[in-house]
Amino acid sequence: MPETLNFPYIQNRFSPVRRETVQVHVGDAVIGGGTPVLVQSMTTTKPKDIDKTVQETIALANAGCELVRITAPTFADAQALKDVMQKIRAEGCKVPVSADIHFQPKAAFEALKWVEKVRINPGNFVDTGIATLDKQVDKSFEEGREKVFEAFTPFVQEARRLGRAIRIGVNHGSLSARMLYRYGDTVEGMVESALEYLAVCEAEHFDQVVVSLKSSTPRVAINAYRMLAARLKQEGFKPYPFHVGVTEAGAGEDGRLKSSVGIGTLLLDGLADTIRVSLTEDPVAEVPVAKQLIRVCELPKEELHYQVPEWKKDPYHYSRRESVPVSFSGVKLGGNEIVHVGEAVNAVSISGRPRSPEFAFTGLDSQRIVVFKDMFDVNAFAAGCMDVPAGALVTYTGENLAYGNRALVSAMADKNAKNPILLYKKIDGSDDQKLKTAADFGSLLSDGIGDAMVIEDAADQMSAVALSFDILQAAGIRRSKTEFISCPSCGRTLYDIQQVLGKIHARLGKLQNVSIAVMGCIVNGTGEMADADFGYVGGAPGFINLFEGKTCVKRNVPEDKALDELEELIRSRGKFNEG
Repeated sequence: MPETLNFPYIQNRFSPVRRETVQVHVGDAVIGGGTPVLVQSMTTTKPKDIDKTVQETIALANAGCELVRITAPTFADAQALKDVMQKIRAEGCKVPVSADIHFQPKAAFEALKWVEKVRINPGNFVDTGIATLDKQVDKSFEEGREKVFEAFTPFVQEARRLGRAIRIGVNHGSLSARMLYRYGDTVEGMVESALEYLAVCEAEHFDQVVVSLKSSTPRVAINAYRMLAARLKQEGFKPYPFHVGVTEAGAGEDGRLKSSVGIGTLLLDGLADTIRVSLTEDPVAEVPVAKQLIRVCELPKEELHYQVPEWKKDPYHYSRRESVPVSFSGVKLGGNEIVHVGEAVNAVSISGRPRSPEFAFTGLDSQRIVVFKDMFDVNAFAAGCMDVPAGALVTYTGENLAYGNRALVSAMADKNAKNPILLYKKIDGSDDQKLKTAADFGSLLSDGIGDAMVIEDAADQMSAVALSFDILQAAGIRRSKTEFISCPSCGRTLYDIQQVLGKIHARLGKLQNVSIAVMGCIVNGTGEMADADFGYVGGAPGFINLFEGKTCVKRNVPEDKALDELEELIRSRGKFNEG
């Protein structure tokens, strides 16, 4: 891994344009190369359940899904794709299909025969091993790279022969032991995993490749995609299109907001070519959310001329912007304080209860707030024609909130102005505005920008305050309620995850400062739930494994007793606090 990245991930962070990529053809669909961002989703079935798989695929296509992914956990499932595809096409459905493969190279080769695209996971496509003695690590690492070339080259050659596309799908939760040994649990490890497999494609002059670097933590996914975009330039690789998503986003509004933070940020950066919103719901429900995100996060049609210095902040690793704290409405904002949530009212009674507003916001006309209303205000400040007094909050309220605040912060850094930043937006409570606010503020928070947040909705101030807290939690900045990390169902899931998540949420959803991972299987398992305090993971049909962090503490618990056992585990650790 280079010590420094000499290429930015995009040319202008204050006025992004869509990243230029090669075009990847998947059946009649095209990903990248300036084509509209393509929406995809995934069935919940095994291909061996042929009729149900066909039904779900057609239902997704009818809902507007433009590419359907089907998991093939075994070789027999991959063989069943032949009958699945014949029936899908016999129904007149032309939606392209991708097979999702883990651990089974033989199944991946079989799937190439029947579907237009195959996803492989560099974390488990081939066992590259790792030596345990330090003096052998470098040698072992390179031997592992040779194994990748030996195993993956024939697959690439077969994909080219058959006219298929490939997705190199890296998951934060399933990096190979070899990559973890060298790079740790980092975005560097994710990027190196992708580059190693892309090197095979480059050697074979095969460019029908889409890349993903997914994580259940939006900030990790954002940094990984950005870093890969820069590394592809630096290493002289082709600009392959990106499949963007946040894994295990969850259900309901929480799942939509977490997806908005991760996917929305990358759409606003111009880095997304195809997206999947992963919800623990019926897969058809994912499609309108994805289309909505693409629409509300559309890039500006004209270049934005922010005349500010280049932003020097590292965009690949999180660090909070340094600020000097100020007292505002009786609360200290900025510095090392948490990002506080305000309410647009004349006064707030500070209750100390979770998710209660923490300061009163009486309006932008306060003498303690310096408001930048548009691009011209930012440019005037950068040119020295405006002043920001010490002890004031600073906010940008013009169009393109993400870009405007980035430019403002860059101008402030150039002048060594360390005033706290207020993230402010007035909304009408519509779903569009909620998703766009989550994308804008999530982008900024992921860049370490923001010391206080106020979302104003005159019709429903309580919901606006709740939205602020929810966006902060989705962005991984502060936790104010139980956080659920839950995967969407697929053919690998070992129990009815939608039903179980509902039961767990009903019983444990009011716990304070606790995160619970609800995982259908172990494929991404302990890795994807690495940040969770507790985990409920399918171990075998009818049985659940319970985790504390990455450690399995109870194995093969009967499913009808697992929720009781999970609650008892949380209680035994002193974490059962409903506030």
